[in-house]
Amino acid sequence: EFKVETSALPAQYGHHSGGAVNAVTKSGANAFHGTAFEYIRNSALNARNAFSLKGDGLKRNQFGGTFGGPVVRNKLFFFGGHQSTIKRAVPSDNIQYIPTAAMVAGDFTAVASPACNSGRQITLRAPFVNNRIDPALLSRAALNVVKLLPRADDPCGKITFGRPNSDNEHQSIGKVDYQRSDKHSLFFRYQFYRRDTPAAYD
Repeated sequence: EFKVETSALPAQYGHHSGGAVNAVTKSGANAFHGTAFEYIRNSALNARNAFSLKGDGLKRNQFGGTFGGPVVRNKLFFFGGHQSTIKRAVPSDNIQYIPTAAMVAGDFTAVASPACNSGRQITLRAPFVNNRIDPALLSRAALNVVKLLPRADDPCGKITFGRPNSDNEHQSIGKVDYQRSDKHSLFFRYQFYRRDTPAAYD
């Protein structure tokens, strides 16, 4: 349970308070109680964006639960909760241009055409002749690198690809309440939070 106040604050917060957040952690009771939940989103169940070539590959799994109860009846209680969110996505929103099979064969006519240059024809300088070059003049090392690249989506060398996006979030909270008497009580609360967002190709 939480409450956020941003204006017209009670006097107990002082004259210059800009806002106040109050949070109450659930406590254990004289009986054992628990909850569990899981929430799933998966790209296999989602429609593809109308402007994307393929789905986003989103897989989001949020799960957790709570448990509480007595340690000493009417005196000492415990309560704990945990939630994890695991997210994986490979959005296909990155565009690059790579050498095509025709370019590797020395034919640059398509990539120099108006279709690939916003309606402007490009004429390549020597040693190109009619936007073609002897493949023997191409770098052998560069050609070996090209073999490792994916196949281009069109004659201009355009490829669309996704960069893996991973996000792991873990939250835990624990609370112990001690009721010494009607006038004296004590509680201990612990909260843990961790979030890992590794690099795409770590």
